[in-house]
Amino acid sequence: MKRIGWAGVIAGCLLGTAFAAYQPKENPLMTVWGEKMTPESAWREYPRPNLVREKWQNLNGLWQYAINKRDAERPEEWAGEILVPFPIESALSGVKRLMTGQEQLWYRRTFTAPVDAKRERLLLHFGAVDFRTQVWVNGEEVTDVPHESGNLPFTLDITDFVQAGENELVLSVWDPTNDQGYYQSLGKQHLNPGGCMYTRVSGIWQTVWLETVPKTHITGYKVVTDIDKGTVAVTVDAAGNLANAQVNLTVKRGNDTVATGSVTAWGEPVVMKIDNPQLWSPEAPNLYDLVISLKAAGSAEDTVKGYFGMRKIEWRKDEKGIPRFYFNNKKLFLQGTLDQGWWPDGLLTPPSDDAMAYDINLLKGCGFNMMRKHIKIEPLRYYYLCDKLGIMIWQDMVSGWGNTEDRYTLYRSELKEMMDLLQTYPSIVIWVPYNESWGQPAKAKTNMTMKWVKRYDPTRLVDGPSGWNDYGVGDTRDMHNYPGPGMFPVMENRVSVLGEFGGIGLAIDGHLWQQKNWGYVSDKTTDASFARYTALMRKLAKLAQSGLAASVYTQTTDVEGEINGLVTYDRKHEKYSRDALKALHKRVYDAALDTRVMVQTPVLPTSEKNAAKWKYTFEKPSASWFEPAFDDAAWKTGEAGFGNRQIAIDHPVAKVRTAWNGSDIWLRRDFTFNGEIPAEVALNIFYDEDTVIYLNGVKIAELAGYNIKYEAVELDQVVIKKTLKQGKNVLAIHTINKGGGAYIDVGFDAISYK
Repeated sequence: MKRIGWAGVIAGCLLGTAFAAYQPKENPLMTVWGEKMTPESAWREYPRPNLVREKWQNLNGLWQYAINKRDAERPEEWAGEILVPFPIESALSGVKRLMTGQEQLWYRRTFTAPVDAKRERLLLHFGAVDFRTQVWVNGEEVTDVPHESGNLPFTLDITDFVQAGENELVLSVWDPTNDQGYYQSLGKQHLNPGGCMYTRVSGIWQTVWLETVPKTHITGYKVVTDIDKGTVAVTVDAAGNLANAQVNLTVKRGNDTVATGSVTAWGEPVVMKIDNPQLWSPEAPNLYDLVISLKAAGSAEDTVKGYFGMRKIEWRKDEKGIPRFYFNNKKLFLQGTLDQGWWPDGLLTPPSDDAMAYDINLLKGCGFNMMRKHIKIEPLRYYYLCDKLGIMIWQDMVSGWGNTEDRYTLYRSELKEMMDLLQTYPSIVIWVPYNESWGQPAKAKTNMTMKWVKRYDPTRLVDGPSGWNDYGVGDTRDMHNYPGPGMFPVMENRVSVLGEFGGIGLAIDGHLWQQKNWGYVSDKTTDASFARYTALMRKLAKLAQSGLAASVYTQTTDVEGEINGLVTYDRKHEKYSRDALKALHKRVYDAALDTRVMVQTPVLPTSEKNAAKWKYTFEKPSASWFEPAFDDAAWKTGEAGFGNRQIAIDHPVAKVRTAWNGSDIWLRRDFTFNGEIPAEVALNIFYDEDTVIYLNGVKIAELAGYNIKYEAVELDQVVIKKTLKQGKNVLAIHTINKGGGAYIDVGFDAISYK
């Protein structure tokens, strides 16, 4: 989006030589975009791509700042300069100072405001300021009520407070980050970051800008498209003297006008016919331009430019009676990543437009068609890039802690503001009101929220609480399963989705935020890590064929101590080949579209129904323990499955017949096979956790992590056909339990389809 008008000319003049003193603070990691950024280049693009005007002024750049006690007045002296819009805790702010709930952060700068007081108004916009903000212009407070929200934009009409020439702008910001017993919506921010919680963010963290508007002006619009009827309905909002005002709308595709309309009644949609609509999708992100003009008595004409995409998201039963997602009337598996939107140099603030585009293009290059934007509201330009580049979004509400009953009104208010803010962006297809009970109330109010979201925006679907506490309301039932994958059984009236899984950790030297790192499961080499990822995708394909409708892999990038990203935190090292990932993900899409039904026929039955006897030991055997000729006479004999009491509590499907309470177990079993080897042989296995399996002395499977039920695991059919023999065969297994439930039982199934 090109920056237009008189934007940003003044900023460089006002603070002139101060720019030379700016340096980002030393940091464990920096992105390439952060390394080359300057105060003059920091976030210069127009910040609101869906409502563009000619006259605006960018106020990003170097501001003065100071910190004093929470209850103190405006400071008399300023500590130095801070680069807006980067939060004070970030390296790119030039300060990198951690705030506490006992402190208050102050900002100051000057600006010049050319305003025709008779015909125009001057609006001051803040993209996001964390958390409680008060604003003064020329010494007068212009926030009638202090703004509270660390995630949502706010606008102030400062026309009556500005003067000719130079004007002073001052902010005070208080950000408790759950300190002082005050609980706000803050997502992954934490006073003591660690695990899956990250460095807190305070103050301005999105663009600050001025905009000149006519006295009577457009404030926004809502878009509802109907691809079946070929229509777009636009509802325009405006402020000022609306008596006898005229509003005209023009829809364009390139240079061609494809539809026009006029407002006949405020609050009513203008419905326009779109012939042969070009639909928006990840494969073809077609967008229509929208121009809205308003003429009113005593006011200059107001013209804004926006856009929209025509698309449709729904769920319905497929040809097998399984609830599936349908996008633009075609069955589609939704496959993406958990995307935190965190950056080493800017924290919540991305370093630049190009940086955001890199993340989106990375996912598309890896063959994903969506992302789950995890408990963060991005700058509006991010959603514009998703619309333009073509990727679907599951948008989370930003979670908060504290008493969920006490916070319920604040939560619902912010949820509605988020939905209103993002309504026009076609890339957003699913709302996610709750994540893993974080800030989620009990059943009654949870279900009230879910029903309200569905009613308020029928153009999108609603994810049943993502993980954990589900009370039966929502278009989906969402499982979190690490490393997984797993799924809830196919349901009659809800879609089964996997909202989080995977989390494979891989540390890349030279690209680590800290030395103490973690993943849900971890590997030391890229080859081992990719092999584990490949195994997950094979299992995911089976689930997709069985009825799973969507999956969200954790995660796009490493974040601070988490090393389970597809790319490092600094975005400088992609861990796996994009083409290799794309090929794996295509198998999942193809499996979801496969109309055949998989049939499992036992070749070597498990002990799920009838107990089979194995030789076993808890003492580490000699190196040849898996060879067919190994003498296991000294080993004990027991009936499968082998496990502990905890597994039966966690997963009643586990049939524990022989107690295994230690860390390691080694098993051997002879069996006889006669007949033709099936075209496809799979393991039928329930394991907890890491398991290595040998057939006649040849390793045929190495499984990391665990599963939660008996399920088919794909094998290399070339190896099986060479290894499985007529007559006597020897199966040998080593399983390690690292904690919690322990279980192992294995068989072979022939796989066929009908």
